[in-house]
Amino acid sequence: MRARSTLFTIPLFAVVVFGFGSGCATYESELGRAEDHFIHDEHPAALAGLRALEPDWAGYDTRDRARYCYLRGMTDYRIGFKADARHWLAIAAEIEKDTPGALVASEKTLVDEKLEELNAVIWSGDVLVIEEAPGTPHPKQVETTKKNDAEIPAADNDKKKSSDDDDSPKPKSKSKSKD
Repeated sequence: MRARSTLFTIPLFAVVVFGFGSGCATYESELGRAEDHFIHDEHPAALAGLRALEPDWAGYDTRDRARYCYLRGMTDYRIGFKADARHWLAIAAEIEKDTPGALVASEKTLVDEKLEELNAVIWSGDVLVIEEAPGTPHPKQVETTKKNDAEIPAADNDKKKSSDDDDSPKPKSKSKSKD
């Protein structure tokens, strides 16, 4: 009976060990795949891979957490999701601050540069767009050319009130004739 239980224990042990080992390899390979997409300017594919890894990123080792945050922030930045980019780049900068060397020098430089740029927008009082399509220009503030009644001279104001405007959505008032 003892020999029989040992036969079942060995395969079960192998499944558990290899099962956990393949989970680590999976996130590392997925992170590597997202990085390859990022390097080849395939940003939507990189973002899709990174979003799939998001639920587990906090459990990665320090270097992989920093790498994930860097890739996620820079991918969001390049796509145009500036608010998300600022979030992830700030986390990458914090990881680097707590654990110097978590980012390679070129990544750290880029994180600092882009984070400074995005923070300048916020600190100037402007708002980062949460999701902005690539190439979309920022909306311009529209200036109206219509003057309000206070700006119209009195003579023109009376003329405006008495004239019937064909484009007016209001019903036309019947003008009183003077007899």
